[in-house]
Amino acid sequence: MKQSGVTLMELVVVVAIASILFAIAVPGYAYFLSANRIAVATNDLVSSLQLARSEAIRRAARVTVCKSDNAMSAAPSCNPAAAWQAGWIVFVDGGGKGVIDSTDQILRVYGPVNIMFTTSNFKTYISYLGHGRSQGPNGLATGSFSLCLAGSQRKLILNNTGRIRLTAGKC
Repeated sequence: MKQSGVTLMELVVVVAIASILFAIAVPGYAYFLSANRIAVATNDLVSSLQLARSEAIRRAARVTVCKSDNAMSAAPSCNPAAAWQAGWIVFVDGGGKGVIDSTDQILRVYGPVNIMFTTSNFKTYISYLGHGRSQGPNGLATGSFSLCLAGSQRKLILNNTGRIRLTAGKC
């Protein structure tokens, strides 16, 4: 009678080869995950800024992106003390600058991301005026956002016309 199957030695060789391949693949996969996370967060922030700029021009009104620690709640609000990575809100800002009033229309909300944000000029919010120019809380039009994760940095630089330029670097 003929038996089929694998011997114990063959099984040990296959497991050894599989574990070597797994050990090689895991660091590359971890880098892939962190690169993907920073790319997603960068794309979300860029798309929210582009939405704010295009809506400001289309509506000929101020549209603001503010940081919020309750962006995903039923009644989101801006919070100057929150961190940008806690979330942000894009809204038509008809009342007080950088504050969601009862008549303001919320366009989009973004929840928390696990990435370090730093800013220059846009500490609490960034507004786009009806002609498309950006404006921070101190009245300046230029500024930047830096996103860092696992040593990789993506920097969004806004010029005085409100357009965005991206650079990559190290944190």
